[in-house]
Amino acid sequence: MRYARAMTAPRMRPLAWLLAAALALAAVPVAAQEEPPALTEATIVDREGALEVWVRLTRPARYQAELIDSPDRLVVDFQDTVYRWRLTPVPVTLDPVRALRGSQFRRGVARLVIELRRRVPYTIEQDREGLRIVLSRVGASSRATPPPAPAGPIVYGIVILDQDALAYIFDPASREVRRYRVGDTLADGVIEAIAERHVVLRTPGGRQELRVDATKPGAPSRPR
Repeated sequence: MRYARAMTAPRMRPLAWLLAAALALAAVPVAAQEEPPALTEATIVDREGALEVWVRLTRPARYQAELIDSPDRLVVDFQDTVYRWRLTPVPVTLDPVRALRGSQFRRGVARLVIELRRRVPYTIEQDREGLRIVLSRVGASSRATPPPAPAGPIVYGIVILDQDALAYIFDPASREVRRYRVGDTLADGVIEAIAERHVVLRTPGGRQELRVDATKPGAPSRPR
């Protein structure tokens, strides 16, 4: 019996070690998932017709954006996020942004503030590296006397990255600036082409050319 016990005890130790190692390895991904996302950088990118703010995050995070006046600014709050960028404001000389600043607004909320020279349309896109906030360079009209809605779409800006062409167009039906690619539907037409300065829209009545410089409300598009 002594011989049997001596043989059994050593066999149990490797099994216990393997079980402990497996539990330790299984715990690593869980700990990594508990690490909150962090806001690490905000960068200004100058584009024709628009100004972009690239916000870098260590991983995707939930956010809320709101335009606030007196003074005009766009406030973006990132939920369950740690703030790891600079603590002093960054002056910006490119229209329509006046400065960038951020902080750990409260526990679990990182805040980025884009101070504006005036209220402008904007869109926000999210990817694996963070957010891209696109601010139109077209100023808003007086709040006291809002202008009538334009009769047709208005191109606020065009961005061409490698082979990907994006157009930021105001849709009078939804009263929003949205991002469009070739093949997307706009009103009763389809985006047929996007060039550096214009967008070709195919409609039931024929093709229309929407130019970036035709940005005043009500400006007619030139039929083709």
